[in-house]
Order: sequence, then C-alpha cells, then structure tokens
Amino acid sequence: MTLDRRELLLGVGAAAAITARAVTATRPNILHIMTDQQQWATIMGRSGCRTPNLDKLAKSGLSFERSYTPSAVCCPARAMMLSGAYHWHNGVYNQVHSPPSVHRDMNEDVVLYSNRLKAAGYRQGYVGKWHASQIRGPLDFGFDEIADTTPVSRNKKGPSANPDSVPRPKQKAGVIPGRMMQWPGSEPFLMWGHREGDEAATEEYYRAECAIRMMKRFAKGSQPWHLEAHFVQPHDPYIPLKKYLDRYDPNSIQVPKSFDETFAGKPDFHKRESETWGKITEDDYRQSRAHYYAYVEQIDAQIGRILDALDETGQADKTMVVFTADHGDMVGAHRMWIKGWIPYEEAYRVPLIVRWPGHTQAGSQTANLVSTHFLAHTYVDVAGAEKLPYADGTSLVPLLENPQGNSWTDQILCAYYGGEFLYTQRIAITARHKYVFNGFGIDECYDLEHDPEEMHNIVENVEHRAAVDDMRARLYEMMNQFADPFGDLPQPDGTRRGDRYCAPRYLPRGKRL
Repeated sequence: MTLDRRELLLGVGAAAAITARAVTATRPNILHIMTDQQQWATIMGRSGCRTPNLDKLAKSGLSFERSYTPSAVCCPARAMMLSGAYHWHNGVYNQVHSPPSVHRDMNEDVVLYSNRLKAAGYRQGYVGKWHASQIRGPLDFGFDEIADTTPVSRNKKGPSANPDSVPRPKQKAGVIPGRMMQWPGSEPFLMWGHREGDEAATEEYYRAECAIRMMKRFAKGSQPWHLEAHFVQPHDPYIPLKKYLDRYDPNSIQVPKSFDETFAGKPDFHKRESETWGKITEDDYRQSRAHYYAYVEQIDAQIGRILDALDETGQADKTMVVFTADHGDMVGAHRMWIKGWIPYEEAYRVPLIVRWPGHTQAGSQTANLVSTHFLAHTYVDVAGAEKLPYADGTSLVPLLENPQGNSWTDQILCAYYGGEFLYTQRIAITARHKYVFNGFGIDECYDLEHDPEEMHNIVENVEHRAAVDDMRARLYEMMNQFADPFGDLPQPDGTRRGDRYCAPRYLPRGKRL
C-alpha cells in the first residue's frame, strides 16, 4: 500500500497533534506564591514561628534546606527571579523606585519566563506586588490578567486590575502603633505594632481572594495556567492582627549570641549599620520577633486559603505549587533589621517549597544549594517552553525528582549593587563556607558549619587560609562563568569583561583545594 502526499501530510499532522496533546497533558499548571522579606527559619518548626499551612505543603512536597536569594533587596531579587538572569543581563541593579535608581526598568530586550510560557500556550495571571520595573508591568511580559497590582504598564488600556470584581473591605483594620524607630537623620517611623479588626478587612485577605477567584476561573478553561500571588507581608512594619500577636509570648523568645556582636575583624559598615537603629535592648529583639512571627502566621493563613481553593478546583494533582520569598529580614540579629548589603543568613537564606505531584516525593528535603532565580529556568523546563537567553541558573527538575542527587552544583553566586546607596558586593556560598567580596571594606569569610551565627570573620585567619583561598578562586570561577562584568574571562572576540580595575584590584585570586 502506498500513501499519496496528501495522506502522508495528514498522517504527519495527526501524529503531531497527538504529540502536542500529550505534551499539553503532561505540562503542569504553575501556582507561584511569594512573600516579601521572610526568613528561611520561619517555617517547618525551625523557630518559634507557626506556619501550619506551609508546613502541610512541605509535608506533601520537597523543601529546600539551603535556598538563597541571589540578591537581598526587593527589585533586583524579583527581576532575577523573573528573568533567571543576573543584574548585568536583566538591567535592574538596585531599587527601581528610589531617587538614586541606576535603571528604572529591566533591559528593553529582556526575556522573562512569562514570555516563554505565553508562547507555550499558558494562560497567565499576576496578583499582588510587582516591583521589578517602574516603567513596565506584568501585562508587558506575557501575563494576560492582573489583579490588585500597581498598574505600571504601557498597556494603559489593558485588562482591569480587578477582573473578578472582588469587593474591597468597607472598613480597614485599624493600626495600633508599637515601637517607633529613628535613623540618624530621619523622622521617627513605625517598626512594629498590631492591627485590630476583622481578618477579612486586611489587605492580604483581599489579595488572596483576588488570587482565588482568578485561579478558579482559569481552572475552568482548557489551557494550562500559570498564576502568581505576591504578598507584601511580612515586610516591615510588622503589624499583625492582635489575634495572631496574642499567640506569641515575647519572653519565651531566645536572644541569639549575635545580638551581643562586637563586629571585631569585620568591615566598619557592620557596626555603623547596627548603630543606625539606636539604643536597642533584648526586649526590642523579643518584641520584634513576636510581631514578625505573628505577621508570618497571618500570611500563612491566607496562603492556606489559596491552597484550599486549589484543592476545590480538582486540579491540585496537575499543578506545580511553589512557595518562596524575595529575600529575608534580619529581625534583630546582629542588632540589625530589614535587609540590603548585609550578607548574613537571615537576609539571604529564604524558604523554598515545591510540590509537583508525580515528581516530588511527599515530605522530602534536599540540602543541595539553590538560588531562587533557578525557578525561572524550572518553569520553562516543565512547560516545555523555549529556554531563557542567559544560562545564569539551572532548572530544579533534576533535584525535584532526585533530591539527594550528588551531581548538583556545590557553589552559588549572589550579587549586590545596592538598594538606595550603591555598594559593590559578590558572595560565594558552598556547603560550609561563605565568602563576601566587599568593594567598600575588607572582605569576609564565615565557616557556616562551626559558626552558624557568622560572628567570626576568618578571612585573615592563617588556620583557614586554604579554605579562604578556595572560596576566592570559586568566586572568580562563578563571576567568569556568568559573564559578571567584575570578572575577567576574555570574550570570544578578544574583548574582556573586566580588567585590573574590577575585582582584581582588591580580590586575590586564591587557589582551589
């Protein structure tokens, strides 16, 4: 039997359609939930903070023990997570909204994972905080709908910011001020307090409701969907509802050794940063932690509502759920608060949970090092979409399916250019050590295994010289691998990314162990 050309083409077309349907059937929906300024230690009983809904998610998926933000400040962290690329590739170097912003938008030609998912046939919605560009918004990057999102977009006549007509609460929960703080030249500002009123009258409840309604609507369609829910909380000021605050006894919170830090052998900026917070007592530490933990638990309740709604759609078994945060918060450790150039674990280490039914093992954990901008590469991978332009990260799929895999990278690179003030900083992290290259002071190196509170800078310690040299060499390796302009690997055309005026001016090259 012979086939004519028309029959052959029809057969090929039918086979392609079957393959396309098979690929579509295996592609998961993606539910990305993110908080702002949440420490890694706040979940899974790692501290006194209670997060029953996130703990439940972790018990049904994979939790990461060594997950880090690539930059501990809002805008760069978010731009990197969206693009899967470092600052020098996506164009966001510091806070896009601040007066000294280096660049208020991502690069004109930047490609985000949402662009790739759009091309792959995903229906996409974005709810909540954006903060990756002051010029363009989610609608400019492949998202179909937004809700409760600042309409920063060229699409001025685009979709409504409240497509499901979610009613706003008629009366907001009232704020009862607590601790006021004051920087050397600032006016006093609220650092923590509490709110009184109904939970349904809070901003976070409204935002969760927007996400729930959009998700339920998406779930009725035939396309795979990708929905993002971004909460501002527990960003300072820490102002939880009183009913959550009442669950925490400040007197039961232990004050860490780092609270008595002298900053001996560290860059002078550590001491200066600590002193900007004024006269701080152990009670301040305990009170701030109690308010912060209560705020986290309050957000956990809203995340629980979203996860319950996902179950109600009947699509939980074909949805990848991811929870993380843009960066952490010092919350009194080393007598500091918030985030920024501060290289400590409290600011850089963030929670990360992934549940992908059929791929992640319930209750599994991994100690492998990951950065949250790896999520961009993960999403295009599971969606069967085109890869992102810059290989500054890698898909987490191998770890999701084999959390104990020993072929995973043993080092990650973090980078910082500043928030409002501009500082050059690069950080190399391995299983045991952290090396901090400071363009504004002496470098730092910490033995995280024996000094988890990062009290002792071993950068000049002769007993640790081999380990310090190894970390310096690793830092150069990664800067060159990811085309960091402070590195010095020659380009194929003979031009150089950096020269002796960049990292080599201050950073010894070291030697790998």
